[in-house]
Amino acid sequence: MPFKDSGRAVVVGETTQGSSGNPYRADLGFGMSVAIGAVRYRFPDGAPFEGVGIVPDVPVGRRLADLAGDRDAVLLRAEELAGAR
Repeated sequence: MPFKDSGRAVVVGETTQGSSGNPYRADLGFGMSVAIGAVRYRFPDGAPFEGVGIVPDVPVGRRLADLAGDRDAVLLRAEELAGAR
């Protein structure tokens, strides 16, 4: 979020899952559990990203062919943007 908000980086990849990474977890028993977002973070302008996600500047989706071929499409695109390829 800080990089997206400040414009100090180009965010490459997929939209995030919209979680702060600080969920409240509870064991419900019988092999079931739940994880609930416990903190509601927002961008400095007040726009939410918790439950919404952070949209990349350069979207790059995952494909089965990339996974099967051990190819990191996001890293390759980032390298292209940086002029490394």
